Amino acid sequence: MWMMTENYWANTVYGAPPLEGLERCDDSAIFNWLSLQFPAIGTKIDWARVPGRHAHWRIADEMQLAAMATKEVCLRALPDSVVEHVGDGLSPYGVRFTNAICASIVAELLEIPEHHYFLAVDRSWIVVVSTEGDLDIVDQLRFENDQLGDPGDQSGGV
Repeated sequence: MWMMTENYWANTVYGAPPLEGLERCDDSAIFNWLSLQFPAIGTKIDWARVPGRHAHWRIADEMQLAAMATKEVCLRALPDSVVEHVGDGLSPYGVRFTNAICASIVAELLEIPEHHYFLAVDRSWIVVVSTEGDLDIVDQLRFENDQLGDPGDQSGGV
């Protein structure tokens, strides 16, 4: 019987395009920051207790969720900016990428079955995608300027 090892994710998934060659980073630093910034229930962000505004959608269709999440991350990945990604399950480390390759990287990362955390390297925004179909966004700069419009809740509630 063939068993999947930790090296499978590092060598096969992160070793093939478009993920190969991405800068790898220590995911514990990002998870430590998340735990200091957001209230939690167990190991997940307790979105009901997040102070200030945040956007939330519940999207049952996986392809629609991936498309919307990709759009939202790429919208925030400004020219010359860096995006960090960590996953809370199968990803062996975090990765960094730029807006130039954003769409293909986000789409490929979302293929990994885990909760995904995409953050601006300056921590001005975060996009979280859950395997249960939730898309949550905290975009402090856009909220402060009241530029984030209502893109439409796909489930009818926040």
